[in-house]
Amino acid sequence: MSEHSENTEPPRHAPPKGTSSQRQELLYDPNVPTSSHAELARTMAEKIGTATLCTIAAEYSGHPYGSFVTYALDDGNPIFLISALAEHTKNLELDSKASLLIAEGGDGNPLALGRITLIGNCTKVPESERPRMKEIFLSKHESAKFYVDFGDFSFFRLEVDSVRYIGGFGRMSWVDQSSWSTAEPDPLLDFSEDIIEHMNDDHADAMLILCQKMSKAVDSTEVVMTGIDRYGFEMSAMTGEGHRPIRLGFENEAHTSDEARVEIVSLVKKARSLE
Repeated sequence: MSEHSENTEPPRHAPPKGTSSQRQELLYDPNVPTSSHAELARTMAEKIGTATLCTIAAEYSGHPYGSFVTYALDDGNPIFLISALAEHTKNLELDSKASLLIAEGGDGNPLALGRITLIGNCTKVPESERPRMKEIFLSKHESAKFYVDFGDFSFFRLEVDSVRYIGGFGRMSWVDQSSWSTAEPDPLLDFSEDIIEHMNDDHADAMLILCQKMSKAVDSTEVVMTGIDRYGFEMSAMTGEGHRPIRLGFENEAHTSDEARVEIVSLVKKARSLE
């Protein structure tokens, strides 16, 4: 488990409230190494880049106003390139209190997907920092180069005070500023989609053995990888009770795709030795 895990986090592996504990028996070790909520939130924020910025409306005083924005991260604090004509800019000039809702996209029930809300004060960045802000923002949003130097566009930065993390049903907590600022995005972020695709296309047999020999999902008939991070990976196994989540941990943290491959191969060899 990461050193940055919050003490207030509820058990990640507990069954959803209101479900049968017998039916929801966990089919893998609940102590398997897992990213903290702070790390998961930082990874999500780093990965996405579009969000809903909520400000206090100037036109309708006291009411929240939500608007679609693009953002980049400056040491964990979102920065925005926004026009003086935009309603949210006018709002921020009167009241800096703001929040940013970042949500995952995907198929299935949208409430089962991850989302985070960053809360803090959002203020205009001094002109002395503009060159650095420009470099950070354009590295994330290259298309902004067509208007980044327009005179009515300025950079604003949300200084994050606290974060609400929701990873799906039954996985949620508040992340404090200290935990947020010290957490690091997952180093496999840029490689995870390729690794998952490769494993599902070419190594379904190996994952089936992993589930059958290294978890309680001994009756698995079909398995797909659904996620991977520095600490391990997650699969969805088809069992007699339907699709069930399985997580296995690495012996060593993986920071590159090659390191992840070595750890997966090691687990597969161990599973095959149990046959």
